[in-house]
Amino acid sequence: MAITIEKKSRTLSANGIKIEPCGLGYMYEYEECKEISLPGLRRAIARLEGKKVPPFKVEHKESEGGVTVPEREVNSLLEGATGNLTFCVRGNIRPEFIAIDVNDSGDLVASFFIPCEIEDSSGVTQALSPHLSIRGARLIRCKYWDDPGPKIPPGWDLDVLLPRRRGTLSDVYELAMVLVRSLGLTAESPMGAEVVAGLCHGGAPDALVGLEESDWLEVKSQGYDLDNVKDKIELAQDVSRFANSETGGILAVGYRTKKNRNGELISKCTPIYGRFAQVARYRATIDSRVFPPIDGLAIRASPHNEGWVLTVFVPPQTEENKPFLVHGAIVGGKVEGAFISIVRRRGEASIPITGPAIHSMLSAGRSILRGKRTGP
Repeated sequence: MAITIEKKSRTLSANGIKIEPCGLGYMYEYEECKEISLPGLRRAIARLEGKKVPPFKVEHKESEGGVTVPEREVNSLLEGATGNLTFCVRGNIRPEFIAIDVNDSGDLVASFFIPCEIEDSSGVTQALSPHLSIRGARLIRCKYWDDPGPKIPPGWDLDVLLPRRRGTLSDVYELAMVLVRSLGLTAESPMGAEVVAGLCHGGAPDALVGLEESDWLEVKSQGYDLDNVKDKIELAQDVSRFANSETGGILAVGYRTKKNRNGELISKCTPIYGRFAQVARYRATIDSRVFPPIDGLAIRASPHNEGWVLTVFVPPQTEENKPFLVHGAIVGGKVEGAFISIVRRRGEASIPITGPAIHSMLSAGRSILRGKRTGP
């Protein structure tokens, strides 16, 4: 995409379409510019400001600071980055503005303000790091303002080093929104199954990127084909694992993972086709294959990026109802419809409930029944 910025009129041209500034300085409507490529914008800003742009093969080097830039590098990375190009986000959405510039080294820097009452920079950095890392971005600087101005709540000014090779302006906006959500969660409540459900169906499903699968969270990149018996059994087993655990959990469909040192990290939101996101069929399958019925089971699907994100939320179940049984099993890759399977979740893996454990549960149940028969 050919991108130019006319110096006198400040008109931004992207692939033949002219976009006029909407305010003082270089301010443009985000909606008109969201599909502009970051590499193209980088070159256009550099030409406008008379800066040299290193070729794509020259990337900024990873340093010992990881996703947080070491203090000694901050000044050099912000040298020449004055945020002269600003994109206005309408609708009382935070951040309201996203500024982008090229520093003297040819790096692309994005800046925005996020309202937040947390003043601890280490807590902020910890909350933001996984989302920056998975997107190839780095935090240059964060500065807290307790009184930023009239009608503006306290919050953080963030300067973020963007990857040179890829992405569009919409990716920067998406990152900003994810960071807003992450800081809000840090202030309000720890991440958990109910919070994940809120993100998936509250307009911020990408906020899950950077989280790790755990004993209460499992994700799937593809929906279950409920015309297939094997997929029906797999869905029932995936859900019953949470029912048999101590904490319950949530199954989120529409996310890809990649391995890291701790296990599986959510790397991308991959919305599924509508035919794999039929809530009624998910519920019917679970109800028909899991016994006893799961109390409080909540299944939701929400549209996102021309597809759907679906979640199955399982609250903690009473011990008296465990273990939850699944009608059907998959043995050696083959479907065994007459079998009964019992599984539970530990960490990101699933383990079967052993024969001795099942026997002890049955024995305990018989003992209780025997006591009732012989009691007063």
